[in-house]
Amino acid sequence: MKEPETDSIQEVSSSVSSDLTQTKEHDYNGISEDSGLSSSPTHGPFQPLYSVKVPNAVKNGEALQFTICVSKLGSEESEEVVREYEDLEWLQHCLMTEDGVVGCIIPPLPAKPEYDAKAAESKTKKQLGSDANIIMADEFHKDCRNVERYLKMVISHEKFGKSELLKNFLCEKEAAVRTKLKKSLFMRVSQAVDEARKGQHKDVDEYFQTQRDWATKYAACIKESSLNFNKMLFAQMRLANCYGHLTTVLKETIPFTDDSQKEMNRYQLILGEGAENVKHGLEVMSRNDEKSLGVHLDLYAKYMESVKEMLFRRTCLLVTYEDANKSLEKAKPNKRTAAEEVKLTTEKSFEECSDTARRELKSFRQQRLLAFGEALSTFVEAQIKTSRDSITLLLRTLKSIKCPDDSKATTE
Repeated sequence: MKEPETDSIQEVSSSVSSDLTQTKEHDYNGISEDSGLSSSPTHGPFQPLYSVKVPNAVKNGEALQFTICVSKLGSEESEEVVREYEDLEWLQHCLMTEDGVVGCIIPPLPAKPEYDAKAAESKTKKQLGSDANIIMADEFHKDCRNVERYLKMVISHEKFGKSELLKNFLCEKEAAVRTKLKKSLFMRVSQAVDEARKGQHKDVDEYFQTQRDWATKYAACIKESSLNFNKMLFAQMRLANCYGHLTTVLKETIPFTDDSQKEMNRYQLILGEGAENVKHGLEVMSRNDEKSLGVHLDLYAKYMESVKEMLFRRTCLLVTYEDANKSLEKAKPNKRTAAEEVKLTTEKSFEECSDTARRELKSFRQQRLLAFGEALSTFVEAQIKTSRDSITLLLRTLKSIKCPDDSKATTE
């Protein structure tokens, strides 16, 4: 949509003329499709070895296949590979089980795309209400953005960006043979017990104890913020849907053309156009909000879970190291050498993890502040612009009601 030249409602009102008839023909200029990608955390001066784009996704039977365009550093040529979401899951699993990543904050995997008819119906009712009689179209472009964002975060990470696993994922034409990832009930119970036992363990380092407390509180806070923000987006879409119903009802009553109804028809037509403008403004505002602050809150809600997982892995190493010290103190002379070796090994692993974790947390917190400032600025700018555009159109509607002769001349 064409942005108004003036800054105040009074100036806009006085300048509503024939040139504003073009305003509705333009869409509200909101946020670009890739605006959320810049909020992806980076890690220091490391120069990514690859650049990626995910231009489209195609449904092939029961699978959703993503086309990934990969360019190597210093090369203008790009190659295309096709990957499914399960390939991303396998890449994530392999990266998490690599050596030397215990102290790393692992980029969060995007949510699994839902593209079957049942999922589309459920999504429609969730966003537009249970009485909606339409089915929302597939939004594969959002899934493409999420996959692209994830890959850029992995590529930008100093440790994962150099991984041979990542290189094979991006450069091999055929996807790696993967094993189905499935956790048994016993594994889940064992993990829950382990987390309950070690999660409350007092850290010997005050810095990391503070970080654990902060991560727990902030993760809960940003998760709640993300949920409430999504509720607001759903409310906007439902309100826009209501304005759409109002527009339809108003236009259905217009065909009566007797003299007594002619003037009322004109008012109903103007009111219907105004309701349509409000509907369009709400839809654009909802899309812009989702692409700016919505993307940021969702991404960092997941990222905070990765931070908590990293700190928990370090706590597990701490417990193992303390147990090794206790075993060394109680070891008999014939087993003391073996106990000392275990103690030195666990101590080295723990210290390496702690050093890596300190660097990761420092980088993460700096980038989180920058990303939040960028997302908030984009959110506010989009709100202001969309509101201005909506006001311009509504002022034109108001002038059509107050000055019908001028409105007719403008239309002619």
